[in-house]
Amino acid sequence: MDRQADTTYADKEYDDLIRPIKVAAKFVSYWPLKRNHSTSAKLFRTFHTLLMFFMIISMCAAQTADIIHNLDDLDEMTACALMASAFYLSLTRLIVFSLHQKDMLYVVETMRTDWTCLSYEDRIILKEKCLFAFRLAKTFAYMVTFTVGFFAFVPILETFILGKERILPYRGFFFYNQTVSPFYESIYVFNVMGGFIGGGSIIGATTFNLIVIIHGSAKFAILRKKLEMINSNDPDADKDVIACIKDHQNAISFADALERIINVLALAQFVISTGLVCFAGFQATSMMENKARLMQYSMFLNSAILELFMFSFSGNALIDESDAVGESAYCSHWIGGTFSRSLQILMLRSKVPSKITAAKFYSMSLQSFSQVLSTSFSYIMFLMTVNEE
Repeated sequence: MDRQADTTYADKEYDDLIRPIKVAAKFVSYWPLKRNHSTSAKLFRTFHTLLMFFMIISMCAAQTADIIHNLDDLDEMTACALMASAFYLSLTRLIVFSLHQKDMLYVVETMRTDWTCLSYEDRIILKEKCLFAFRLAKTFAYMVTFTVGFFAFVPILETFILGKERILPYRGFFFYNQTVSPFYESIYVFNVMGGFIGGGSIIGATTFNLIVIIHGSAKFAILRKKLEMINSNDPDADKDVIACIKDHQNAISFADALERIINVLALAQFVISTGLVCFAGFQATSMMENKARLMQYSMFLNSAILELFMFSFSGNALIDESDAVGESAYCSHWIGGTFSRSLQILMLRSKVPSKITAAKFYSMSLQSFSQVLSTSFSYIMFLMTVNEE
């Protein structure tokens, strides 16, 4: 009865933690359907996904046209390029997650199983590793929501109260007389809808990736604790080693599924984030006299850097935990045991740590995070020099 009550509590706790990430992912059609989903649910998901593609592709096309329309104005062109980069990244996310629904379902089911079926001691380690990630994901969701809402509100303030030139909150060139009423108001609503879908894609993808990668690192942390507790004097030591080997294989399989899902997206994230940080930083420096715009692009810059950090932080944690498995195996009380050969094989396998790569080019880590920031700020200085000349 106590075990059942503990499982029920763990299940409710997990639902409370995952709910914000799940809602955001469902909003943009990322969250996988259950295995026993109904035909109506599948039809709704198909319609929802097609709607997302239509909105995001429409915004990408409008942003690209706006860049071409403003080629002779560096400030306007970089502002349009900033939004275009964000929407093209949203399109990449939608494509990637649509193609990997099977792997995502495996990941989601494994996470729930771990939270509800692990022992109390193992779940303590899981919480220690994952609770910070859940809090960070929630903070990021609030930050992006506020930033997207602020972008949607500022043009209303500038146009209808301060009497400035009419612009769209998330830019885009649709046709030449788009600033004439009632076309402007209609396009404004469509633009805001596209902006909120883009913001939803940022929240859904980034928080999902953060949580699942940190969960993957927690699986290796639990394995390390079990390895360190192995004692050759224990009559069940051989069984414990076999169980650890199976847990290691399961953790590797989980990490491999994450790699299949995220690796192409990680490449797009790191490449496009270089442009996002560059364009947002340039806009922030060139809008020093316009306080509203300065606040806009400063918020965008902070969100872009935090998003990139979340990718890098989680990837770094996965590398560290999987790499340390061999050390934990060596630190066990293996002397005199009959399982030393099995531990040696496990240690050899751990020399190839699990990682999330950017399409196999390089690993997601804090080192790559610093490299992207360094490159982005170099480009900002270049744009500022060109603008001054």
